[in-house]
Amino acid sequence: MYYDVEMLKLYFDEKHFPEWKIEKLLDENPFNENYIIWEKQTRNNNKTFAITLKRKNMIDENVPIQEITVHKDNCVGAYLSNDVNYINCSIDNNINNLKLQKKLVLMKGFYHDEDKFLKKLQNINIPIITGICTKQYGYYLHVLNEYKKIIKDLDKYELITEENCDQNIAIIKTK
Repeated sequence: MYYDVEMLKLYFDEKHFPEWKIEKLLDENPFNENYIIWEKQTRNNNKTFAITLKRKNMIDENVPIQEITVHKDNCVGAYLSNDVNYINCSIDNNINNLKLQKKLVLMKGFYHDEDKFLKKLQNINIPIITGICTKQYGYYLHVLNEYKKIIKDLDKYELITEENCDQNIAIIKTK
């Protein structure tokens, strides 16, 4: 998957741009100053997310990880000392079709049908840490509400929220 294509999809999704604005940006230059600032912040969010996982002892450094990400160059695992296997999944692909091993699954971001995916992982006893870290409060609230709905149906997961400076973090993890 091409980095620029996947990151643009993620950018449009996180910003909740209407179709007309996406078309306008694609006709002009979608890689404008706003996109560049967002991309830099996304990398910073990945670092903050990894630091939070380490600080809260959510991931032991000896645990092998399979990280689901839109692109390897937009990952959290790069900031962890663990052995990480990257699995690319576009935000518009079905996450439920991924082939997984019995390793800890790590995801940052929100994928379509994530609720079904987490139920599937719970049923086959694969541990998970999924979450978001963002300065965009509207996007954070949207995903947090989705996480609250998801967690009601799952008994093996817990929801953790935190604020780090102006970055809002929500994490669902295996208990």
